[in-house]
Amino acid sequence: MSKLDDVLKMWTQDSIIDHTEPSKALIQIPKLHSKYLTILSNHRLLIKDAEFKYYRMKKLKWEYYTGKLDEDDLKKYGWESFPYTLKSDINTYLDADEDINKHLANKKMHEEIVDVCNAIIKELNSRTWQLRSFIDYEKFIQGI
Repeated sequence: MSKLDDVLKMWTQDSIIDHTEPSKALIQIPKLHSKYLTILSNHRLLIKDAEFKYYRMKKLKWEYYTGKLDEDDLKKYGWESFPYTLKSDINTYLDADEDINKHLANKKMHEEIVDVCNAIIKELNSRTWQLRSFIDYEKFIQGI
């Protein structure tokens, strides 16, 4: 899947309009729209997947920090038994847990890509009008 840097680099290339041939830019709009809509859709699904993984890991870690995880699961994940924790301290451990935060960071990355794609698609939607205005301006300058 696309990373944020990859999407931004693609847009840096795709956002360039050759002012000598605006008709080519008009023809490219549907293709670019499709490209970024596909990326957007994929990352929306990846957000859902990341959410599911986050909640599963959070439940697993809650069981770990409350001492409810059995020995088989501890061995499966390579974790040592956690000493008794006060109920009021569990959220502190959950909030600081690296395994949970990896899933949360993954979700946030996909959300950022979705936001960027939404902004790109919005720009593409207005590009038609921008190009028309440019063409009209060029006609005016040339006296047509």
